[in-house]
Amino acid sequence: MKTRHQIWVPAVLSLALVSALSGCGSSVTGGQANGAGAEAPVKVMKLGQLTDSGWSGKINPDQEVKIVSKISGKVSTVNVNEGAAVKKGDVLVQLETDDLVQQLKQAESGVVASNAKLADTQSGARSQEIKAAESSVRAAEAAQGQTVAAVEQAKAGFELATNTYNRLRNQFDSSSAVTKEDVDRGKLEYEKARTGYEQAQASSQAAAAQVDAARAKLELTQAGATSNTIMALQADLDRLNAAVQLASNSVNNATITSPTDGIVIKRSIQPGEMAQPGVALFSVVDMNQVQVELSVTDTQIGSIKAGTAVDVKAVNIPDKTFPGTISFVSPVSNANSNTFPVKVTVDNKDGLLFAGTVAEVHLKDAAKARLEAPKSSIIKKDDKEYVIKVDNGTAHKIEVKTTEKNQDWVYIEANANLQAQQQIAVTPSDSIVDGAKLKVE
Repeated sequence: MKTRHQIWVPAVLSLALVSALSGCGSSVTGGQANGAGAEAPVKVMKLGQLTDSGWSGKINPDQEVKIVSKISGKVSTVNVNEGAAVKKGDVLVQLETDDLVQQLKQAESGVVASNAKLADTQSGARSQEIKAAESSVRAAEAAQGQTVAAVEQAKAGFELATNTYNRLRNQFDSSSAVTKEDVDRGKLEYEKARTGYEQAQASSQAAAAQVDAARAKLELTQAGATSNTIMALQADLDRLNAAVQLASNSVNNATITSPTDGIVIKRSIQPGEMAQPGVALFSVVDMNQVQVELSVTDTQIGSIKAGTAVDVKAVNIPDKTFPGTISFVSPVSNANSNTFPVKVTVDNKDGLLFAGTVAEVHLKDAAKARLEAPKSSIIKKDDKEYVIKVDNGTAHKIEVKTTEKNQDWVYIEANANLQAQQQIAVTPSDSIVDGAKLKVE
């Protein structure tokens, strides 16, 4: 994004000054006060004005949200299309829930069974129950052995997927041999492997807990109910209640809703397809406010402050000005240039501004337009500064305020009596009085 710089309004100013300054040593004699009708010869120049053309930037949405699914599942219905306006909480996608509901019922049944076991233990056990408890321990230990093997296998797969994903990212950053799609696929495989590893660990932990529970039950059966045995069974019951909550969450997560108000600008899912965790299904943007992103040069960044009011014009609506506010000024320049990122927030409730279009930003409180003049045109008297404005051959002594530009030039603030394109004497005599007649050479 390029920032336009200050430009001279009168293109012929430098040529006029070469002519004006070349004879400044002998062109002006002492000014006369027009009492006898004499005219003081002077050379003149037209004042040029510097204008601030502002900055060009690109309009972007204030907020863009990628909507993803927390769980994998087959899509049952999709309720919105691209361009639809949605509110926070609106249902966008419904996944099939038959299997999830069955898992929930299974978890609830486990809670019922655990409650029954706790009640039986508290009431005492028979010899048949002791044998059954011993059998349960053996079965639980066998199941745990299987989960340990599954964990090792899942860990190996996770490490392989991690190495592959890291390699793809490094190759993508350093060469063009790997595409963004390759990296995305690598990331998806990494996420799948990580999830599988975590699930295997969870299963192993659950199996270990079952072993502990089975052993505790056996001890309880053999020794009779104790407080520790009751606590162990209660812990198992708590675990199963947690499983019910997880199953219930999965049923709820099958209904995917919008997390914000906005407009759907991209839809990437169809009924019958499989939704995967972390894969974007929709993109929703909030266009009630927009951000204009600018790049400001290091010579201009000092004049930019967060909270400053600005005027914004979009190229598609050149006759309308939108009020905006500078919301962000980066303290760090862009990596490959000496420009600094700046963001401007603009209200867009009418929907007139479109993301991707170019906008111009101008400071509301920019300094007054400045004129440029040679130092030889300044008369200093009584700690004040003046220039001689020449209007139809008549001298007008105008008090001015100047700012140093360089060794030969100064800036002059424009005022009601002095504007761009008006003529001033280049090397006036300090004896010229207001109203004197001058001969322009």
